[in-house]
Amino acid sequence: MHRRCTHGSSFLEALGTIDSYRQDISHAGRSLHVARAAGGWRLAAALVVLTVAVAAEQVWQAERRNAALRDEVAGLHAQLGDKRELIARQRREMAQVASAVDHLARTTATLSEGGATARRLAHMQESHAETPALVKVAASLDGGMSVVSEDAGRALEQLAWLDGQAAAASDSFAVLTVLLKDRVAEVSRGVPTLWPVRGLVTSPFGARMSPYGEGREMHPGIDISARYGLPVTAAGSGEVTFAGRDPGYGGLVIVDHGGQLGTLYAHLSALYVREGQRVRGGQAIGAVGATGRATGAHLHYEVRVNGAPVDPRRYLMK
Repeated sequence: MHRRCTHGSSFLEALGTIDSYRQDISHAGRSLHVARAAGGWRLAAALVVLTVAVAAEQVWQAERRNAALRDEVAGLHAQLGDKRELIARQRREMAQVASAVDHLARTTATLSEGGATARRLAHMQESHAETPALVKVAASLDGGMSVVSEDAGRALEQLAWLDGQAAAASDSFAVLTVLLKDRVAEVSRGVPTLWPVRGLVTSPFGARMSPYGEGREMHPGIDISARYGLPVTAAGSGEVTFAGRDPGYGGLVIVDHGGQLGTLYAHLSALYVREGQRVRGGQAIGAVGATGRATGAHLHYEVRVNGAPVDPRRYLMK
């Protein structure tokens, strides 16, 4: 009986031990599940932190790029402002150039007209060089925006035209050079620069009313009022080509000074020279009178170039 009790007590202890083991295993399982759950949350948290860090890095890099782009755009705006100011200044300068070119074009046109006049006076052949037309200048960007302003384009067109006029201007200078050389040669031969007699000029060169009531007429010389019989001198050195009487001029002396230049002394009361005689400037060649068609004592004095009368004051010294 006592052994049965002992065996029963051992069995109960074994069952208690097994139950204790089951509780321990159950607790261990729950602890493992909790540990696994905690590990999953830590991993998720780490992933979230990593994702936020990557996103923050990307945002920071994007902000840096945006800041750099903003700085670049600001720089480009500043450069564009500088370029606009430069273009505005260049347009103002080109406007001044255009104004100067306009003035130069007018001067060239005047010079060309003067050259033509000089040619006619020198009996030289007129220049028949073709005058180039204005060349249109066009310059634009691909977008159609003009690079050359209207003033600059017009200036360039006129410069191209002036380039064509340069030859004509050079030709005119050549003509003037020839005339000046002839004038120097004439001076050495005795250009009539001396007054043939001193007195008041009562009738100048050019159109006037006729002293005989015949309306307006061309007066080919000047009338110098002087006392009757006062000596008349040669205005320059030369050769006497005529010394005698003329129905209109009365007592008349004509002196050839060379270079198609001659002087005429009319209404003389006396002649002191003969044809073919050489005279020097200031030499007496006659005396003041009123012969021929004259209204009183005076000297009618003419200067002729190539036989055509010109204003004597162009040659006479003041």
